[in-house]
Amino acid sequence: MITVFLRGGLGNQMFQYALGLTLAKKNDSALLLDTVFLSDKFPRKDFAYRTFDLDIFTLTPHLTPLSYLADSLPVPGLYLGIDLAFATMKNALGIQNILREKNNFFDPLVLRTKGNLFLFGRWQSERYFEEVANEARSAFKFRYPLEGEAASVGDLIETANAISIHIRRGDFATSQTVVKLMGSTDLAYYERAARYMAERVKNPHFFVFSDDVKWCEEHLRTGFVTTYVAVAGPKGAYHMDLMSRCKHNIIANSTFSWWGAWLNDDPNKIVVAPKKWFADETEEGDIVPKSWVRL
Repeated sequence: MITVFLRGGLGNQMFQYALGLTLAKKNDSALLLDTVFLSDKFPRKDFAYRTFDLDIFTLTPHLTPLSYLADSLPVPGLYLGIDLAFATMKNALGIQNILREKNNFFDPLVLRTKGNLFLFGRWQSERYFEEVANEARSAFKFRYPLEGEAASVGDLIETANAISIHIRRGDFATSQTVVKLMGSTDLAYYERAARYMAERVKNPHFFVFSDDVKWCEEHLRTGFVTTYVAVAGPKGAYHMDLMSRCKHNIIANSTFSWWGAWLNDDPNKIVVAPKKWFADETEEGDIVPKSWVRL
C-alpha cells in the first residue's frame, strides 16, 4: 500500500499524488490519500488554510480511514495532525516505511523503495513521475467543462498564438511567511518574459491569469494584445485548464502555474520560469525542468 500525506494547495497536492502514482505502479500496490492535515483549522496567524483540491479532476481518490474522521476530531487533534496520521498509518495499517523528503532535490532512492510506504514531502520534481507521465495526464483530466466566459476565452485561445501569464498574488503578496520563503512578485520578470516570447512567437496574444486580476490590469504591461481572465472556476480549475490550452506559458514560482504549463501538451511549447524559485537559492531543488527557460 502506498499512502500519500497531502498538504498545500492544488499544485502541491498534484506533485504528491504523482509520486504516489509512480510508487503504486512500481509496487503493484493500492494508492491511498491522507487528507487529515487539509482539515486543520486551528487558529494561527499568517497561515494559508487548504482544502482537498484534487476533486477538480476526474480521478477517483481512495482516502485513509482517518481522513473520513478528520472533520470530527477535536481541534488539538487536527493541530497535531501529522504525528497523529503517522501513528495511525504505522500502527493500524501496517505501514513499514515512512518516507520523509530530505530536501528539494530529486532523490532517486525514493523510487527504489519497496513495501508499504507513507510519503511525507512536497516531491516537486518531474523526475519523480516521468515514468508514469501518461497516467498522470489521465488522472489530471478536468472534471468541469468550460462554461460562459471561460468557454469564450477557450475558443479565443484556440485561434491565437496564445501565451499564458500566471501571476500569483494572494498569500504571495500578503503573507510575510510566504514572502520570506518564495520572494515577492517581480513585474520586471514578466516584462522580460513577454519580450522573450514576442521575439520568438509571431503575433503573440497574452492571456493573464491571477488570483488578483484587477491588480494585474493596473500594473502589468506586455506591449502586445492581452486578455485578462477573471473567471477562475471551481478551485481555480478554469485557470489551470485554460493555461494548459495555450501554446506557450510564462509561469510564476508557483506550483499552480507549473502544472498549467506541464499539462500543456504542445510539443513545441516554450515555458519561461523565474530564475529564482525560492527566495533562498540554496533551496532551489529540481522543480524546473531543464527544457524550460529561466529568466
